[in-house]
Amino acid sequence: MRRTHILPIATVVAATMLTAGCGSTAAPDTDHLPDTAPVATASPTPTDDPAQATYGDRVLSDRGNLVKEIGQLAGMTLGADSDVTVAQFVVTDIVVDPVCSSAYAEPSKNGHLVGIHLNVETTPELAQDEIGTVSFSEWAWQAFDANGTRVNDPVGNAIWCMDSGDQLPIDIGPGQSVSGWVILDLPTDHGTVAYVPWAPTGWEWAY
Repeated sequence: MRRTHILPIATVVAATMLTAGCGSTAAPDTDHLPDTAPVATASPTPTDDPAQATYGDRVLSDRGNLVKEIGQLAGMTLGADSDVTVAQFVVTDIVVDPVCSSAYAEPSKNGHLVGIHLNVETTPELAQDEIGTVSFSEWAWQAFDANGTRVNDPVGNAIWCMDSGDQLPIDIGPGQSVSGWVILDLPTDHGTVAYVPWAPTGWEWAY
């Protein structure tokens, strides 16, 4: 498998694994959110590197993560030696101090709640994986403040912010398409968030 653009599911889900006195930032306009097209019906793009055409140029951060822009597609394969795509996802928005929807929301513990909105699609081939699900739980994320220092506790009070109907499902099985929020509790209003589910490296976005 070409590890230059997508990561293997064996690396991404090696173990089973998705708030508040919040600010008044409005939720993103869903009419302008990019969609993740079903993998099974995607048309091949003429290029020497189909992965680059689908996922963009390979750029690694100093932390070893694939650097992504908001709205840029990312993907997972069945294994390190496999070209079988089992999931594609895109961060459609990152909102600082989002409006919490849960009746049990609590103020930020670290300074700012940060909402990450994702669209996720899995393929039927995900069932071939030993675990058979992917997860974007807040426990699978790391964060770095404005100075690049890793945040020790990026969860804080974030888990109480969103009602379950607004959260991204914790476990996503084969052949599913879902959208929702993951909330983190961070000390600065800009920095970097990284999706690193039980693996040394993953993907990261600046906010």
